[in-house]
Amino acid sequence: MDRLVVESPLVSVLFVTYKRFDNLERAIESFRRNTDYPNLEIVIADDGSGAEIQEKIRQIPANGYALSEKNRGLGANNNAGLSHCHGKYVLMIQDDWECHGPPDYLSQSVAVMEANPDVGLINFAGSLNSHDPSLRLVGSEEPCFLTPDPANDKGVESFLYSDQPHLQSMAALRFIGPYQEEPMVRSEIHYCRSWKNQNRFRTAVFPAWHLTVFRCDYQAPSFSAAMFSRRTLVALLPFAQWLKRHCHPAYRAGRAGFNACMKILESLRLVH
Repeated sequence: MDRLVVESPLVSVLFVTYKRFDNLERAIESFRRNTDYPNLEIVIADDGSGAEIQEKIRQIPANGYALSEKNRGLGANNNAGLSHCHGKYVLMIQDDWECHGPPDYLSQSVAVMEANPDVGLINFAGSLNSHDPSLRLVGSEEPCFLTPDPANDKGVESFLYSDQPHLQSMAALRFIGPYQEEPMVRSEIHYCRSWKNQNRFRTAVFPAWHLTVFRCDYQAPSFSAAMFSRRTLVALLPFAQWLKRHCHPAYRAGRAGFNACMKILESLRLVH
């Protein structure tokens, strides 16, 4: 085996998809074209897109496939994909994100995490959280900084974790635990809060590479609906908590209604 491969820990690249095969093909092709990391494991997780699409997915060269027979939501899809990942690090990419490089972005990111084992997450997208200029991390030529505090997002709670393209250590994934297998937005919020409430692993960002290494296809149908739903849920949380304490039947009804709306959006393929 090549010496460079031996010295480069395995990175599992998890592509998460649902009923958007053309997007998935573009995401994988752009990743392969613009990433020069030498030791990769490609895993594709599909959330019940049906036999026809899944047969096409099987034709894409990959090391592992997690192909669900039915749609179970983003949390379940993430968990299924992660169960096929064996790397020391996992790069998670949803199917509407294309990679634009530079080619060594992943090598430099892994080098930072190797030199700083307490860094469990490097975000390439999501909110541009405030980095501390005094906390530059060793390991890379491109400046990488810790992000100790989430962005101030006009009164809407922001988080250090984002399910948009990010590199996470397997140690951090195991420490945080699996994704909650509920509708997409609830699953994301739960994981964001789980990350927020721990103090073992820290978060980092390459400011110059934020939303440049990976760029989203904003025409994909899930993006605006998912962001709107997430913001709606966050905005309603204080009211929901009050209802839960003072009027539990109304809380249960409201939660059921929100989940029903999310299922309708998922059935219309507005979210995945």
